[in-house]
Amino acid sequence: MALPTVESSPRLAVEAIGASLLGLHLDDARFTSLCFGASVSARAWMLRNAGSSFKVRPGLLLAVLLGFTKDPYPYVTDAALEGLVRFIECGGELKDVGLVDACYQRAVQLLRDFDPCVRYSAVRVVASWGMMLAASSSEMKAYWSNDVFAKLCSMARDMNMKVRVEAFNGLRKMEMVSEDLLLQSLAKRVSGHGKQKETGGQSTSEQCVMLASSVAGALVHGLANEFFEVRKSVCESLRTLTSLSAEFAREALDSLMDVLNDDSAVVRLQALETMHHMAINGRLKLHEKHLHMFLGALVDDSWDVRYTYRKILKVMKLNNLALFKSSVDRLLRNLDSYPQDEADVFSTFSHLGRNHKKFVSLIMKDTFEEVETALEGNVEFDSARIAALLILSISAPLLNVDVGRIPPVMFSYAVTFLGRIYNAFSDIMDRDSLLACLCEKSRSTQYSATNINLTVGEEQLPLFEGDNAPKFSSNEVIGAHITREPKELADNQIQQQQSLNDEVINYILAKPPAMWLRIQSGHTNEVLRSLRCLKELAAMKHDSLGSGDADALAFTILYLRVIELLAKVWEPLLPSKKLCSQRIGKMEFKLGKLGRRVKELMSRFIGLSAEEELNVLELMLLTCALRICKSEIICHNHTLKWLKTLYLRVESILKESSALPSNFVVELGKVLSTISTDGTSCSPLQFDACLKFFSLKQFMLHETNM
Repeated sequence: MALPTVESSPRLAVEAIGASLLGLHLDDARFTSLCFGASVSARAWMLRNAGSSFKVRPGLLLAVLLGFTKDPYPYVTDAALEGLVRFIECGGELKDVGLVDACYQRAVQLLRDFDPCVRYSAVRVVASWGMMLAASSSEMKAYWSNDVFAKLCSMARDMNMKVRVEAFNGLRKMEMVSEDLLLQSLAKRVSGHGKQKETGGQSTSEQCVMLASSVAGALVHGLANEFFEVRKSVCESLRTLTSLSAEFAREALDSLMDVLNDDSAVVRLQALETMHHMAINGRLKLHEKHLHMFLGALVDDSWDVRYTYRKILKVMKLNNLALFKSSVDRLLRNLDSYPQDEADVFSTFSHLGRNHKKFVSLIMKDTFEEVETALEGNVEFDSARIAALLILSISAPLLNVDVGRIPPVMFSYAVTFLGRIYNAFSDIMDRDSLLACLCEKSRSTQYSATNINLTVGEEQLPLFEGDNAPKFSSNEVIGAHITREPKELADNQIQQQQSLNDEVINYILAKPPAMWLRIQSGHTNEVLRSLRCLKELAAMKHDSLGSGDADALAFTILYLRVIELLAKVWEPLLPSKKLCSQRIGKMEFKLGKLGRRVKELMSRFIGLSAEEELNVLELMLLTCALRICKSEIICHNHTLKWLKTLYLRVESILKESSALPSNFVVELGKVLSTISTDGTSCSPLQFDACLKFFSLKQFMLHETNM
């Protein structure tokens, strides 16, 4: 391909290369002629793009780049230095140690250049070529690593902020540094002694003495810099440096703790990220003097800072009970101050319990008393706090056969919070596995002692005394498909009362299906009066019900509210009624409320049988169908997608249980099969036709041993 001659127009020749010679291999003569042309901008362009936009022989390229580091124009020198950096970044290898040393030494000289852009690029060359020089000889690796470290630290006080940032960025490439130099970077006063061994005939201890003045206090000055970018870069470099020396990591931790008070959330976050890295590598050793500053991050205004702190707690090993208790208290305060953090706080409690089983057992007495008082007493309590304490308690023995010092009833309590806490264990088991595990632990016989030990030598107190044993409530479990803490229920009178209560609840549950025809016929007021009577009857039985029946009662009352809302929603949809435009908003509100109540039946109560779950799912399907069956109410894609999801769940249960689908489900399936994927063929009339096939099914409370 013909190119313009250099003599005619150097700039034009360079532009021609940039436009048409992408990836072309230039011969030596053409490359050198373009580089040594009269145009300074053309020269800089060639140096910046050599080896990337077009190929050049590596030996020639390095010779040219090294030569142009002495160019009188700063931006040409800068381009040559950046070319050297790019050579390393592109995976370039060089066996000529002498040339590597020449490039490195030239960059060291340019660290004192007048122009900041030259100093910036020189720092980059020192970091990359210095590491190549250190890797060229195993005998000299320690020597050259120390030299590179010192040269980079010497730039920590450069007048230009970007140069300082790049100097600390370069420290992240260090693979080894003498411990004396590392410690010196944290001390402003120069230490005159060294402890390193000799390597390859070079005394690194003597070298440390000579380099100490360049290194002294570099990291401390960086952390105190007025620019947050510099402080952030120092924190990032400490991630690497703390992994090189345990002693340095212990000393650096004091400085990192001070950074947690930094005005910039970005810097605080990076300091915590560094601590997280230290914790993963076993370098994070907290002491009491760090306690206040470290735990303060849990109530930081920044969500990212709080999240990163919790990441640290998930992986670190706390070395004393006081620190463990303080961490638990601060996590609970985090939960109280920032409710939106609940999911990750719960996950942190799960990991904290698994990593500190001994400490969990030591605080179990106080934890159990707080949970028991909240769940068994007739008082208001912070459900998020109780859920967190339950997670902490059950996480320690969850994967062990022996429950240790954890009372089995704690697992029963946890069952009642299953929907809220199961995500905290999602890294080790799914929801069904967690439920099965909790049920098994709740009836564990491994917990043979009737006490909870706190500390060695402390008197052991009975957990329960005589007839004062508490009646543990399942809180929100329908029927009693979940077996919980064994109780003595041998008294025939209690058993008879239990049977009577079951009959009352089943009587109430049997009434709504018989009301369905009245609802369809428009006798809404009559149905609502009957429902009010049933709710009053349920309320009258509240005080006499036992723990399991109280749960069934809660389900019954919520179910009656669902039927009440359904009756109110159905009336305006009757043919004899006209849905006025001004009432459409009110109808949407009622349908939304009905949908939420039906979802609550599914999410709040666990232990539903397949038949009971199908009944609830049909109510959810009906709610979706009602939302789209009338033309006045827009058929939203979200509602249609949700309806399809529910229908797939129904199909799955029917397949597993070998049960027959109801007529309503069959007709709804036919309609869904005719609707296109994007929902454009969705017709409200199709769903309207399905409504006449719906009928209420009866729920039945089954007797179980509680």
